[in-house]
Amino acid sequence: MATLQKIRSKGPLLLIVIGLAMLAFILGDAWKIIRPNQGIQYVGTIDGEDISAMDFQKELENYTEVVKFANQTNDLTEEQNNALRDEVWAIMVRNYILEKAAAQIGLTVTDEEVKEVIERGNDPVLTSTPFSQDGKFDADVLKSFLAFYQTLESGAVSAEEMNYYDSMYKYWLFIENDIKSGLLYSKYMALVQASIVSNPVAARISFDDRIKRADVLMASLPYSSLSDDEAQVTSSDLKKTYSENKEALYVYSENRDIYYIDYEIEPSAADRKALLEEVNEITSQLEDLDSDYESFVRRSGSEIAYSEVPSSAKNLPEDVAARLDSVNKAGVYGPYYNEDDDTYNTFKILAQVNGYDSIQFTMIQVPVLDSQEEADKRADSICTAASKRGADFAEIASKYNQTISENWLSANSYEPAVISGDNAVYINKLNSMKKGEVAVVKLTGANLVLKVLDTKTPLKKYDIAIVKRPVDFSEETSNAAYNKLSQFVAQNSTLEELKANAEDSDFRLLYYPAFENYNYNVAGVSKSHEALRWAFGAQKGEVSRIFEVGAANDHLLVVAVSDIHPRGYRSVEDAAQTLSYKALKDKKAAILTKKMAGLSMDEVKALPGAVVDTVNYVNFSNSAYIASMSANEAVLGASVANLETGVMTAPIKGDNCVFVAQKLSEENPSSNFDEAAEKLRLKTLSVSRIPGSVIETLYFEAKVIDNRYKIF
Repeated sequence: MATLQKIRSKGPLLLIVIGLAMLAFILGDAWKIIRPNQGIQYVGTIDGEDISAMDFQKELENYTEVVKFANQTNDLTEEQNNALRDEVWAIMVRNYILEKAAAQIGLTVTDEEVKEVIERGNDPVLTSTPFSQDGKFDADVLKSFLAFYQTLESGAVSAEEMNYYDSMYKYWLFIENDIKSGLLYSKYMALVQASIVSNPVAARISFDDRIKRADVLMASLPYSSLSDDEAQVTSSDLKKTYSENKEALYVYSENRDIYYIDYEIEPSAADRKALLEEVNEITSQLEDLDSDYESFVRRSGSEIAYSEVPSSAKNLPEDVAARLDSVNKAGVYGPYYNEDDDTYNTFKILAQVNGYDSIQFTMIQVPVLDSQEEADKRADSICTAASKRGADFAEIASKYNQTISENWLSANSYEPAVISGDNAVYINKLNSMKKGEVAVVKLTGANLVLKVLDTKTPLKKYDIAIVKRPVDFSEETSNAAYNKLSQFVAQNSTLEELKANAEDSDFRLLYYPAFENYNYNVAGVSKSHEALRWAFGAQKGEVSRIFEVGAANDHLLVVAVSDIHPRGYRSVEDAAQTLSYKALKDKKAAILTKKMAGLSMDEVKALPGAVVDTVNYVNFSNSAYIASMSANEAVLGASVANLETGVMTAPIKGDNCVFVAQKLSEENPSSNFDEAAEKLRLKTLSVSRIPGSVIETLYFEAKVIDNRYKIF
C-alpha cells in the first residue's frame, strides 16, 4: 500500500509523452454525446473502409479519460476538445495505414517484445508515468499496482479511490498500446531506412555543392519591367501551364470557396452608460460594506472573484496595481474605465499585511481522531516541544510515523488563484510567521504544526475586493444588430447582391478560398460549427441564414458558397487564377529572354529596366539573395556551378527575373573533403526525412475521407 500511496501522490504531476512519431496530446473538452444528424453513421473512410461514429466515439472517450487522469482535471475547453478530436482521428488513420502496410510484409510486434520494453524501462513514454521513482520508471512499482488492481473488489475502497484506480488502469492500457504502436512504427521505418545507402560519387558531389562558392556578376530584367498588357495570356497558354503543373493542382479532400459576413455586436453608448451607473452604485455600497466581501463581489458580476489570501501588487491586475496608492479614506478607488480590457472597475483595500515572495517550511499533521480537543492538545504539545524545548522536528515527526519534507511555497503559485477556507487559513498563517518560528494552524479534520525554515523577499500584500465588469451589449443592442443584418440579407439574398451592396451597408464581406471541413469553425469564429456544416451541405451560390455565434453569442454570421472543389484534379477553369499568374510569368520570361538573347554582359546592363548585382558566396545548394530585388533566386547557384571564371551564361528564367550571370571568382576548399563523414551526413539527412514522407505517402494512397464535421 505504501507503493500505491507513492503512485497516487504523483497524480497531479503526470504528463503524457506520446510514443515515437505520435503527435503531442493537446487537451480537449469533456466528451459530449454524439448528436443525431440525419442518420449519418460514419465519420470517414480509410482505404475504402468506413469508420463508424461509434468506433470514433469510443476512441475519443478512451483518450479523453487518459488525458483527464494524466492532468488531474475535468476543466477542459472547446478549443482543446477540438484539438483532441483531431488527435484521435490522426492516430486512428496513422495506426490503420501503418498496420496494413506492416501486415503486407509480415511485420508484427509480439507481447514478449512489449514486455521487454517495459522491463528495460527506458522508453520515454514510461518515464512520465506514475510508475516511476526518482525520475526513472520502475517495473516493480507497475507490477505492484497491477497485482493490487486485479484483487481489488468493489467496496474495499471508497468510490473516489476506486474511480482513481480504474482511471490509472485505463491509463496504463493506453501506455501499453502506445508502446506496441511505437515498436511497429520503429520496425517498419528501420526496414525502409536500411535501404538508404550513400556512395563515393554522391558524397563528392554533395560536398562540392555545399563547399564550392563563387562571387557572381548578375544582370537581369525583372518581370515587373514588363506590363501585363505586353504579355497577353491566351487559353492555349493556360492549357499548357495546366499540363505542366497538373500534379500540383490535385485536391486531396473537397474544399469550398466561401464568402462570409462576420458582424460583431458592439456595446452601444447606452450600454456603457448603464454599466457605469451600475458600477457607481456598487462603489457606494462597497464604501459602506464591512463584511462578507466574497458574496458581494460574486453578486456584483465581477470577473475577478474575492480571495481570502492577500496578494502582492505584481499578481493583481495591472490597472488595479497602478492605483493602489490613490484610494480614498474608505480604501476605495473607482469607478474607472480600463481601455486595455474594456472594463469598468472599482476596488476596496480591506487591509495591508506583510508577507513573503517565497516561504520554505515543513509540517507535522495531527489528525482529529477522538475529538478536536485531543487533537488540539497533541498539536500544542508538539509546538511547545519544538519551539520552546528545542526538540528536533524530524524526530518528533517520526514518533507520529511521518517523514517531513522541506517545501518552498511561492507567491506566484497561489496568489493568482481564488483561495478560501482551510487553504486560505494555512497560507495566511505561513505568511504571518518568521524564519524559525513554529506554530499550530487548525483546519477541518486536522491540525498542522508548521515550521518556517526560510523566507525570501518580504512583500506588502493587499486584502482587496475587486469588481471588474466587462462592457457588454444589452438585449436591445443585440436585437438591433440582428434586425439590421436580417434586413440586409433579406434585401440581398444572392451572392452577387451581397458582393455588390455589403460595403455600402457597412458590412464587410470577406473571402475564404479553399475552406476545408476540418476547421471546426468558420474563419476562427468560435461556436460556428453549425455554419461550417451548412457550408458543406449547401449548393454553389447559396446564401445561409444568420447564425448567432461567438464565445458569448456576440457575432452574427452569414455564409455564401461561391465555388465547390471536389476531390481530384482541379479543372483549367477552376484553377484559372493560379494558372494565369504562372502563365503570365512564363510569357514575360519568353519575351525578356528573346530581348536578351545574343547580347554581351555590357549590352544587357544597358537595356532599359536592367538591374545589376554582384552576389557573393553563391553555391549550388542554397538560394542566392538578390539585394536589389529583396528576393531569392533559387537557380542562380546551379546556373554558375560548372561555369568557367569570366564566362557568361545565356539568359536564364528565374523566380523574379530573366538574368545572365558571370562568375567573377571561385573558392573551392576541396582539401577538407572527408568521404566517410560526407556519406554519413547524406544518409542521416535522408533517414531523417523518411518517416514523414512514408506516412504521407501511405496516407494519400489510403484515400482518406474525413467527414467528422457532419456529426461532431
